Amino acid sequence: MMDKFHALPIRVYFEDTDTGGIVYYANYLKFAERGRTELLRHLGVSHAEMIKEQGVMFVIRSCLLNCLAPARLDDVLEVRTYFKKLSHAKLEVSQAIVREDKLI
Repeated sequence: MMDKFHALPIRVYFEDTDTGGIVYYANYLKFAERGRTELLRHLGVSHAEMIKEQGVMFVIRSCLLNCLAPARLDDVLEVRTYFKKLSHAKLEVSQAIVREDKLI
């Protein structure tokens, strides 16, 4: 399944960076969360409706973040979200953040 992914463009704003204009590491997790949410929305799944109607929500059990290169103020990034495993109780995704098709 790694050949198909959902792509979410994100521009780096001042609020995302430290005083040197480099994205603060924790913000990559926020970008990833937006990517997962938008993938689900693209598939017709709304977190708010799922919680309200079914009493169900997604909980992040684990994550691993590897920073290979810094993103900087005004960069346009793309969060790519791939399904790895899907079952009744588990959704496993892999995500990559790229700038100009280069993994960062």
